[in-house]
Amino acid sequence: MLILEILKRAQERKETALTILNELALLEKWNKIGQAYVVGAKAYDLLVDADIDIETFSVSPNPAEAMSILSDLTNHPKVLELKYRNYFETAYHGYYFKIQYQHTPSDIWNIDMWLFSETRNGPLSRDLVSLMNDSLTIDHRKCILKIKEDLLQKTLILPSIYVYQAVLDHNIQDTETFLQWMEQQDINNQTNWRPSKKVT
Repeated sequence: MLILEILKRAQERKETALTILNELALLEKWNKIGQAYVVGAKAYDLLVDADIDIETFSVSPNPAEAMSILSDLTNHPKVLELKYRNYFETAYHGYYFKIQYQHTPSDIWNIDMWLFSETRNGPLSRDLVSLMNDSLTIDHRKCILKIKEDLLQKTLILPSIYVYQAVLDHNIQDTETFLQWMEQQDINNQTNWRPSKKVT
């Protein structure tokens, strides 16, 4: 029953995320200045946190142009915050935007959005989506969702990509083993991990 409840919660979060994306017309907005992709847990059907991630790639990324297309959201009654930060001269080589959206009084969603150049090198969540979806089985999804929910309950904030790596590449199936494995990982640097196996 527990697993069924976990899968049900993930499906409900997926539906909520889709509602938010459509209500704010975020992909339509970003596609005006580049090619936008929903990435991260929403793209893998592995949502636990109230988070949506978007990456947009532009020939000439211009943060002022991006703020212009997002500016009307400041009038939206459920948008609590809209902010921007310049990370172009860092290892991220991009511009970061965040929306905080109040779905219900007790359900606040964070929408993390990156604007990159089409020629950007380095790890990109966009490139991980098809690889992840080709590699995930229902058993993988159950393990990943359980570990992510346990981490949330423990208020442990760790990059989800390590949960995916632990389950897909190392067959880790419980939170205790995952936390032991994490002690050997360096989370201070961007990871280039990609799943190595496809579902057959």
